[in-house]
Amino acid sequence: MKRLAFVFSIILIAFASCNRTDNYIIPVDYEKYYEGITSLTEKEGQELSQRIYMDWYNNTMGKEIPDLNVKDLDGKTVKLKKWLKRETILVFTDTHCGFGKEEVEKELPIAIGNMKDELVGIDILCLVEDAEISAPGEALDYAKSLQGSYNNIFIIDQQDALRMNLTGSPTKFYIDKDQIVRQVHIGFAMNQEQREESIRQGISLMKKEKQK
Repeated sequence: MKRLAFVFSIILIAFASCNRTDNYIIPVDYEKYYEGITSLTEKEGQELSQRIYMDWYNNTMGKEIPDLNVKDLDGKTVKLKKWLKRETILVFTDTHCGFGKEEVEKELPIAIGNMKDELVGIDILCLVEDAEISAPGEALDYAKSLQGSYNNIFIIDQQDALRMNLTGSPTKFYIDKDQIVRQVHIGFAMNQEQREESIRQGISLMKKEKQK
């Protein structure tokens, strides 16, 4: 009887564990794609990039944001999930991508301003990566320079960014109130019209999931 009770308790623990974690974002294992590769033709490189992108997409779309820590502009450690209580557009950036910085600093805030009526009730949250190649304090200084453009700004460690599949600057996640990623967009838009249409698509998907 004791043995049966023990086995049953193990099953319950395993079931609870699966419920907590099986829908979290699954980090992409980039190293496995390049294992044993010494050279690639242009076509092979394009095919590999496509496989990596599909892995990234499938491991992120429809997945829950993991429970990790970020730092606010005062250096205080906080839970990211605490700030994802309603529909949120999460903007990820770093300090060393020139094209990404222009999008995050200038172009995206303009789009947000143009779409303020459509963004009512939606939070805009910015994560700045503290990368291994960043100088001490560089990420914090950059994050502070973005104040006024985003509702909330936090610093995320590079390893935690990888856990969320945040590797390109800029990346936008459209997250519903249940902290599920409903749309992803990586890279910068060619023009403001394209940028705003992309945001509308993300908003539409968040609201569609809300209505189900």
